[in-house]
Amino acid sequence: MIDLNGMVSIPFLKKAVFTGSERGMNFLLRKQSGEEGQPDRLQSAVWPGPFIFSVTEEEKKTFRDFAFNPEGLKDAVAWLNEIFEEKFAG
Repeated sequence: MIDLNGMVSIPFLKKAVFTGSERGMNFLLRKQSGEEGQPDRLQSAVWPGPFIFSVTEEEKKTFRDFAFNPEGLKDAVAWLNEIFEEKFAG
């Protein structure tokens, strides 16, 4: 189970990208600036290891956006765990 409590926060994500892995599943969390008049979003991405994000083919990546706030961060971690259980656990 992915538990990022105390490891990543919204203030951290304002300035940096968070990456991690869990038994063959790589993931990242990053801020996506909103377009004109739109709020910032928290983008989460998942892809199979062993390669890093930038060299993994786009078709192997799964993305989902969340609200850029603490509740959105909790939702993103829950989604990461759902994807892990569906595609990588076993």
